[in-house]
Amino acid sequence: MNDRFYRLMLITLLNSLACLPVSAQRVLNITAEAGTFGLSAGRTPFWLRSNQYGIVPLNKPLATLRLKASIDYDSLRLFARRLTYGGGVSVVGNTGTAGNWLLPEAYLKARLGVVEFYAGRWREHVGLADSTLSTGSYAWSGNALPVPKLQFEIRSFTPIGFTKGFIAVKGSFAHGWLGGRYVQHALLHQKSLYIRLGKPQSRFKGYAGLNHQVVWGGQSQDLVKTGLVKSPQLPASIRDYLSLVSGLRAVQTGVVDTANYADFDLTNRVGNHLGSVDFAVELTTNRFQYYLYRENPYETGAFFYGTSFADGLNGLRIRSTNPKAIIQQVVVEYLNTTNQGGSEFIISDPRRRGRVNYFNNSQFRDGWSYGGLTIGTPFIPPALGPHGELPYGSDFTNDNRVRVWHIGITGTLLSPTRRWLAGPALFQSKLSYSYNLGTYTNPFQPLINQFSGIVTVLVPLTALGGLQINTSLGVDRGGLYPVTTGFYVGLRKVWSSTTRQ
Repeated sequence: MNDRFYRLMLITLLNSLACLPVSAQRVLNITAEAGTFGLSAGRTPFWLRSNQYGIVPLNKPLATLRLKASIDYDSLRLFARRLTYGGGVSVVGNTGTAGNWLLPEAYLKARLGVVEFYAGRWREHVGLADSTLSTGSYAWSGNALPVPKLQFEIRSFTPIGFTKGFIAVKGSFAHGWLGGRYVQHALLHQKSLYIRLGKPQSRFKGYAGLNHQVVWGGQSQDLVKTGLVKSPQLPASIRDYLSLVSGLRAVQTGVVDTANYADFDLTNRVGNHLGSVDFAVELTTNRFQYYLYRENPYETGAFFYGTSFADGLNGLRIRSTNPKAIIQQVVVEYLNTTNQGGSEFIISDPRRRGRVNYFNNSQFRDGWSYGGLTIGTPFIPPALGPHGELPYGSDFTNDNRVRVWHIGITGTLLSPTRRWLAGPALFQSKLSYSYNLGTYTNPFQPLINQFSGIVTVLVPLTALGGLQINTSLGVDRGGLYPVTTGFYVGLRKVWSSTTRQ
């Protein structure tokens, strides 16, 4: 998207926010942050830039300015069966070699009862993985800029009445715009459904669900030469949409006109389908809350036929129930994507439906990405050139067979009893070690080991009515990324006010 589009979107959202009716009780939040980076080499360390919603440049960032404003729902209407509105916008400006202006958030939202509607782009979490210390959910990690979407959702687990609260559900249904270079104007279909067993106050709860993403539509002159499509316009009719929403192969739906499809679409599905099937259990004791989760990736029939069960994101979160504990939360994860159902793909033999080739696709060669960044786990990265450029027309990633061990820790450092502190000083650390095997088509010989880590400290001060110091130190050591040490130091100010009528 060009700068003119961003400016137009920003002006529209600001005008819309200003026109939102001020009802009985509405909260306005404004955040401003200015910061600077320092790097020992040109490339930003992995954890300084990953899962930051695309706002930190890959190469030589120097300084950043981040502004955010949001108006939340009317709290007096939030749980009533009455319509309430909100919205938000954030702007990020970066200086340095890769200086730019970004619009990571610009959205309007409305809620009626338990159903919400969102329009624009906003930060969100999809999946059952931990949302703070994790490597990120497999399919939707928060690594790229948010995708512009229209979305209906039940955001929080909502009890089903006749079960007396024992069964609760949440889910979403969305249409988005991905753009793209190799296939221009590609679209996104997205939906999710999750179930919780157990009442909110229960000591033991179980969770299960799935998310489903489809990249579809768009135009590409280059694809015509490959024989993978019959025309530059990829299937994008209403009937095509109904076909891909079902998740079935095109010939199985009985909806589409197969005469307009190339063999690639007839033997597969319309669009590039991917997601994860997730499970989790939660146990709360007097001292700790234990949360164990598993996200199972799927992208072809390998998961359906049970040949890729070895792949997935496994995690354990231990959270202290004592707000004064020094260590508040620990997350340990193991991510494996090396199996992929084996090295063979023979469509006629379910036991050999392997070589899933996560986040790559023969038609949509921009892969599972937005703006050049991986939408899913950042440990399946784009195949960058020597100057950080993306290749054109080849696979999106050259490293989708990985094993990752990861630990995240958060807690408190300093007591708020100190006169100059407005609250406890908080720290967060992420440490990851990965084994990178490349792909089945182009394996790394030998495999590449990589360590990446970060420590972040947030210090709330009494100065200037509540200024915050935000500091991070990140390191990369190994053969996948340049050996780099980098830091970030920022000053943040948050304003919050409640309007009443």
